[in-house]
Amino acid sequence: MLKKPSTLRGMFAVTLASSLFALSSGCSSHSGMGASTTTSTPLSIPNNSQAVTSSPPPGSQASVNNTRDLAAAQSEDILSQNAGTARDVDSGGGAAPLTYASLGDALRQIGLTPEDGKTTYILKVKTTTQDQSQWTFPINVSLSDDQSVIWITCALSQVDENGAPSAQSLIDVLAANQQLGLCFFVLDSKHFLILQRPMTNAGLSGPKIGANLKSFFDCLKGSEPLWNKFFKPSSADNSGGGGGSNPFGQ
Repeated sequence: MLKKPSTLRGMFAVTLASSLFALSSGCSSHSGMGASTTTSTPLSIPNNSQAVTSSPPPGSQASVNNTRDLAAAQSEDILSQNAGTARDVDSGGGAAPLTYASLGDALRQIGLTPEDGKTTYILKVKTTTQDQSQWTFPINVSLSDDQSVIWITCALSQVDENGAPSAQSLIDVLAANQQLGLCFFVLDSKHFLILQRPMTNAGLSGPKIGANLKSFFDCLKGSEPLWNKFFKPSSADNSGGGGGSNPFGQ
């Protein structure tokens, strides 16, 4: 029996929790004689045909105040205009599952202009956050190996690019998963922080996909004060992320 996206979410939450613990407690120590280096041991998880199968293409991660990326991106308004009336829920039954080709057609039907990465459609969407930072988000839309799940993902930044992050920052990101609905944060094998969301590939129309993309984007934008702590500008055109408090805190 195929696992539902809610089950997949639980699996990835366990993986993220293990990875975050390894990052916060498994770094090297150089504080004198007898210091030792602790290395993390990755979990051994069987391959899952419903899992995300396409890694973010090189350079396909969020950028801030990057003139070139902003010029190539669509405004977030396109998601609001074409979201339809579908709710952020699992859509089951009804129309036949989408193929990769028909998935692209559905995205274009609602006014999006995705880049075709052959296994992943890349939507570049821009927005301005409350601190006036201008972000470009490359949102990937792809099918799982067995084509039963459509994955929406966005790679943000390598969390340990500037050294081991603080335990509290990692805890805040992990705790936010409880309040993000069907969206959730994960780490990939290269320690990129990624927001992702699964959709059951059944009964999906362009407007339903648009509604779920809008919901995903709202989670992405709203959680910026959490994940920008791990962000390092990748070009001279960037000025860095914004600040702010935990939007999901008490």
